[in-house]
Order: sequence, then structure tokens, then C-alpha cells
Amino acid sequence: MTVTFHHVHLRCEDLDGTVSYYENIFDGKILETADVGGLKVVRMEIGGERIYFSSKLGDMEVEDTSGNPRWGLYQLAFTVEDLDATIEELQAKGAEVDYLRPEINRAFLKGPDNVQIELIEM
Repeated sequence: MTVTFHHVHLRCEDLDGTVSYYENIFDGKILETADVGGLKVVRMEIGGERIYFSSKLGDMEVEDTSGNPRWGLYQLAFTVEDLDATIEELQAKGAEVDYLRPEINRAFLKGPDNVQIELIEM
């Protein structure tokens, strides 16, 4: 059996705002926007991987995220070549740095809907 990664799908409170964030902060590219059974899904490529975004369908109840650790999706992580230069560039674009861990070459951003975004210097 061969298994390969295809995508991760994030539900967002503000679909347009979230898509704009990933376009502007991480140079994400929209691959397509699709209607999937009445649900608008934006399919993007970010850092060479596919990430899908959608809001909610109709009156669907969606639990708010608190930013605290939770079951399910915890964080997205991206590798960078130069952590300091990347942080400087992302902050200039409006990214919010949550905290830095320079001793382990890591930085953590607060993304839309309180999704933690980790940057790893490789």
C-alpha cells in the first residue's frame, strides 16, 4: 500500500479574510474555488502543500476555538531558511508573532481562527 499526503482542510469563521491572510503572509496561491454541495471551498497551495479552506454550511453549529490546546488540528508548520529574516518579512506584512524559541530555531504565529503556525529554521 502506498499512501501520500493530499491536503488539510480548515474551517474558517471569515473565509475571505483567512484566504487573504495566507495569500499575503505566506504567498499562498489559490488553485481553485469550488462549490461542494453548497459549501464554498477555496483550495490553495502554500509552501508546496495543498490546504483547503471553507466556512460553515447553512446553520451548521461550529465550535469556537479558544487558542488553547485542543483535540484535532493543533498547528500548521512551515520550514524556512532564515528564521530572523522570515519573521521580519512576515511582521512587515502584518503577521502576529505569538512567541519565539530561538534556542530551538522556532517561532510561533497566531493565525486566523487561533490556528497556531510554527516556523522552523532548517
